[in-house]
Amino acid sequence: MALEVIGMNAAVEKLSSFEWLGRELRAKVAVYEACIAATGERPPSWDEKLGVIAKMECELQKDLAYLLATGEYSAESPERKRIEDHLFKSIYAVADSEKKYKKNELPNTCRLIARMELFFFLYHWLNDDYKLQGRLRAAGILNVMTVKTYENNWKHYGDALNLMLTEAKEAADTHINNYRKDLRLKN
Repeated sequence: MALEVIGMNAAVEKLSSFEWLGRELRAKVAVYEACIAATGERPPSWDEKLGVIAKMECELQKDLAYLLATGEYSAESPERKRIEDHLFKSIYAVADSEKKYKKNELPNTCRLIARMELFFFLYHWLNDDYKLQGRLRAAGILNVMTVKTYENNWKHYGDALNLMLTEAKEAADTHINNYRKDLRLKN
């Protein structure tokens, strides 16, 4: 029994921070076996794990951590909508002051870019399958501008959003790892 627990603990240690956080947050099949750790330890409950999200300072980090932990990337999820809205506001504020041409299309263009960057950030394994033209077509941006126009005038906005998402993910990962260590020390 003790060897099983040690093996199980080693497996838990190898989980990424988002996998660890999501383990108790996703739906699962009920298990009716009696299982007590030989050391008397109990794994952190889902509400203890959610404490790490509450401790994060940035709403973008909180929402992104929740999405990555649960794997619920639905376009209708409130977390995804908040992230997309945050990204939209971030580039719209800058683009509104910089862009003079087609101001009436600016909100739609910024929204499409934010949606595209978030989609390809969450589904990162599709990046190899979709080059720039395919990404723009999938996002509906080719209905608004050409690939060349995007590359010359808009790509830096998309790059900035990708950087924001990457930094938020890294910060959330650091928070989760530190929180895991704190929970281990308490137990």
